[in-house]
Amino acid sequence: MLTTTCPTVIGFLIAVLPMGASAELCATTANQTMGAEAPYWQRLDEIRAERAYPADVEKGAFSDFHKVPGSDKTFHYTVHVPESYDPERKTDLHFYLHGGVSLSGSRITNVKLKRLRKLRIEDSISVYPSAWTTAKWWYESQSKNIVQIIHSLQKSYNIDENRVFIHGLSDGAGGAYYFASHRPTPFAGFIALVGSPHVLRAKHKVYGTTFPGNLVNKPIFAVNTRDDHWFPVDSVERLFEAVNEAGGDISFYPMPGDHFGMPWLGALEDDYQSFIDTKTRNPYPDYLYWQIDEGGEFKRIHWLIVNGTNGRDTESAVAAQKNENAVYLSAKNVSSVTLLISSDHFDLNNNIQVWSSNKLVFDQKLTPDVTVLDKWFRLDQDRSMLFANEICLDAL
Repeated sequence: MLTTTCPTVIGFLIAVLPMGASAELCATTANQTMGAEAPYWQRLDEIRAERAYPADVEKGAFSDFHKVPGSDKTFHYTVHVPESYDPERKTDLHFYLHGGVSLSGSRITNVKLKRLRKLRIEDSISVYPSAWTTAKWWYESQSKNIVQIIHSLQKSYNIDENRVFIHGLSDGAGGAYYFASHRPTPFAGFIALVGSPHVLRAKHKVYGTTFPGNLVNKPIFAVNTRDDHWFPVDSVERLFEAVNEAGGDISFYPMPGDHFGMPWLGALEDDYQSFIDTKTRNPYPDYLYWQIDEGGEFKRIHWLIVNGTNGRDTESAVAAQKNENAVYLSAKNVSSVTLLISSDHFDLNNNIQVWSSNKLVFDQKLTPDVTVLDKWFRLDQDRSMLFANEICLDAL
């Protein structure tokens, strides 16, 4: 459900209301830090150590499938591993989401594969998942499926966690916007071609409310055509301008043509490649903005977790700005947040401060905790985004 108009998004982002708060180490970890520092650094070195990936992995094109938690559906996907793949070198990973989900079966067709392969980035691992009427890109099962594919491939292939992209065409572009606005943390950027975030409305059974303001967090390469009777340029242009005015990074290309075919692809080839070459995920952004509604399904972005809202309306959000060893929080209608603290992002030799409503609510030196490290590494399966401790903050 797309719930916020463009002017409201800008106004809310620029003038987020401050909150009063109290902060402390999270209860689950506060009593576990004694004596945990040495094991933390040892475990951190183990995770970061260069893993010996097998050299005899499958290359070329092949198909695989799995089920995801909470769904009885089987999710099929096609993978292409380039012959140039080297297990000793981290390799980019690109997802390509097809269109026509209401007309698709549970396996991607050769016609859709042929079209998407025109977008393939050389010397990277390409994944072509499937979506269909009862498993569209914006359904709960797909929100789990894409991340599960990443984790599955990571077991055999040396994937660069900071170079994972989603490309989407038509309905697939809607899928790219879905992940950008609901679950952006694992991704470096999104490519959305002849689609629109406006499809992410309640009538399309979208899992979780869609807030345009959340699009400010990741770079997006967007193409729309002037004669597209579904998603023309003027249907998205103002929204993209609003996101960029609020600090977003949407590279928008209004092009001639209609919804079908890709006559614009050749003209944009250099821009397309440049976007891929220059966008690498920062696992620890200094600025984060995250908006959810009451009971929001997607509470986390990188090192910020919105635990709950006050339930008064749908405009519940937090802006977090890190400056050296301090975090400055502003929020509206939020009951509590958790900050995930990384030894790569903060200086654990000195106190970490948290400011809220112009008040210092946390000022303490943190001991790195191996239990926190292992918990988040188990959840994220991400060697580049690792956490040493947690700070829980309750809003007043």
